[in-house]
Amino acid sequence: MKRKQALIFIITIVTLLATALPAGAADPVSATLTADKQDMTVGDPVALTLEVNHPAGTHVIIPPLDKNWGDVEVRSQSQTETVDNGDGTQTTRQTITITRFAPGEFETPPLTLTVSNSSGQTSEVVAAPVALNVTPILAEGDTTLNDIRPPVGLDVPPAWPMIAAGVALALVVAVVGVWLFRRWRYGRGLVDNRLPHQVALDELARIEGLKLAEQGQFKQHYSLVTDCLRAYLEAQFDIRAFDRTTAELKQRLAASALTTDHTRKFIGLFTESDLVKFAKLEPDLNMAQQLPSQARTLVLSTRPAPEPVNKNDTPQSFGSGPTQRPAEVIQ
Repeated sequence: MKRKQALIFIITIVTLLATALPAGAADPVSATLTADKQDMTVGDPVALTLEVNHPAGTHVIIPPLDKNWGDVEVRSQSQTETVDNGDGTQTTRQTITITRFAPGEFETPPLTLTVSNSSGQTSEVVAAPVALNVTPILAEGDTTLNDIRPPVGLDVPPAWPMIAAGVALALVVAVVGVWLFRRWRYGRGLVDNRLPHQVALDELARIEGLKLAEQGQFKQHYSLVTDCLRAYLEAQFDIRAFDRTTAELKQRLAASALTTDHTRKFIGLFTESDLVKFAKLEPDLNMAQQLPSQARTLVLSTRPAPEPVNKNDTPQSFGSGPTQRPAEVIQ
């Protein structure tokens, strides 16, 4: 009987040990938080590495941290990374970047994590705080304010290309301005103050110099001569001659200040020219060559008589004349 009881006791102990060993192997979960440096300056970022060792098949839940986590400011939290250790455990890592703007020693708050298994059961593990030290930038007792830093220099392109371009543009504008001014001033001086008969005589001389009749260009030769006479009639006698036919112009000239003989000669030249221009009559070369001379004689005979010059209006130079007396000197 005692032997049977001892056997039952041994079996019970072995069963308890068999069930306790797997539970003990799956239960341990550890979490550590380490910093890449212990000393930091004000505002200097510090990277905290969170490592959680847990059984394979479990999942670590890391809570998102507030921006103000205790006495520190959280800059960022990286994505979690889980690696298999090959011994039935896994390691989950995350990098937490923090900073602090107050000098002195401090600790991070404890970080509570949640571990969940495949059956949905959860447990908590706490990563211990990390002690850090923020050293001030100023040396102890240094209260002197630093000078304001000079402004940051900017790369300014050289100014000489713009200056050269401006000078070149100014020269171009000046040259163009001088040219336009001279042209304007020269144009103002080109005022034709010749009398109508002088204009007609000059034009007839030009026509003779063209020698169109000698080249067989009778139509153009007669057209230029009659156009010259029509322009002379308009300028000298205020008779619209270009927009009238020869028959219409005959009536208008008869009512003008021209004599009957002058009217007959003007109409004769116009009629002869119409035959050449419109009836395609080919005149005799000698007759065509005499046309400018006939027109010149007609212009000279109808030009206004020059005004007589009064001898009393002629200026007399000093020192001439019988009545000139020596100048008196006032004392």
